[in-house]
Amino acid sequence: MPRLFAALEPSSDFRDALSLLQDRLRAKGVTGRWLDPSNLHMTLAFIGAWPEDVTEYLPSIPVPFRISLAGPGIFPGAKVLWAGVRPSRELDTLAEEVRKKLDLAGVPYDRQPFFPHITLARKPFVPDSVRLSAVEVPSADMTVREVCLYKSEHLENGMAYTVIGRGGRL
Repeated sequence: MPRLFAALEPSSDFRDALSLLQDRLRAKGVTGRWLDPSNLHMTLAFIGAWPEDVTEYLPSIPVPFRISLAGPGIFPGAKVLWAGVRPSRELDTLAEEVRKKLDLAGVPYDRQPFFPHITLARKPFVPDSVRLSAVEVPSADMTVREVCLYKSEHLENGMAYTVIGRGGRL
């Protein structure tokens, strides 16, 4: 059974900036299991193992909006190094809308509070000499026009995340 999640797919320019941020972190001596740039995404709701396509429950975005890349951070307990996204009322509202639609459809999802971020690496090690807040973050923003349904799969060389559906587009 596939593991599903609703997420935003980075534009090519945004993805390039995320890849550059990964390179800058590696250059500072940060190590970890780095996600391939093709796998980068921003999860809005993690559904997990679910037997059916839920694309029909993804909301349309009535008005496109912009998001901007922010600095990196770490979730210590989860051992995840991430790139932040600047706070946005529109992004928070979109995440709420995705979750409401899943609730109405009876589709279970992880109810952790939404925190906008993009995972860059798992099991990171940051040398004591490195301050993440001092790492130069590439300037990047993108227009959000759709919510995507992804599936995750274990492959020989790690996880692969594939878009299998798209919500209403503008």
